[in-house]
Amino acid sequence: MSARIILVRHGRSGHVHTGWIDAAGFQRWRDAYDAAGLLPGERPPPALEALARQAGVVVASDLPRARASAELLVPGAEIPTSALLREMEQPIPPLGDARVPLAVWALAIGLRKALGALRGEALPAAALRRAGEAAGWLIELAAERGDVLAVTHAWFREVLAAALVERGWRRACASGRHARWTRYARWRRYAHWSAWALIDARQPGP
Repeated sequence: MSARIILVRHGRSGHVHTGWIDAAGFQRWRDAYDAAGLLPGERPPPALEALARQAGVVVASDLPRARASAELLVPGAEIPTSALLREMEQPIPPLGDARVPLAVWALAIGLRKALGALRGEALPAAALRRAGEAAGWLIELAAERGDVLAVTHAWFREVLAAALVERGWRRACASGRHARWTRYARWRRYAHWSAWALIDARQPGP
């Protein structure tokens, strides 16, 4: 069976914000979010824990919430971390001096991202280059260790998956002992702890 590269979004952050913020406050929130670990009591789904235990190696972004997520998936294991798997930094929306809830800032970022995709705007060259380097690293690990589970972030995962597809990998569906996990992944594919699996399209499928 060909090795898989499984891209997992981290668990929920321990940094919780309430109240309205302006652009400067949004930047402070983002810095605090990156510095925080996981929400107390956060746990991954059991099916994902089982998948992580069966992987040849679990790796993670070096940001605290991703490292902590990987440690929950494989307690006590050695977990290589890399800045290559960090989240993409989205430009702060041009809302002027407006003070609005955090959800509005998130919505504005998402809308601008969607509009850029509709217009066919290219992603930043630095992000594409980093995704290519990360894809190459994960492919090398898969060749050496078998299944690779990488804990990363919501938006960067999209770019990383695309970089893997460009290198001959394709989305894969689990079967047999992983069927339960596959249903979970399809159902909540963008949520925290959601997982995407890719397999080398040049190799026989599972």
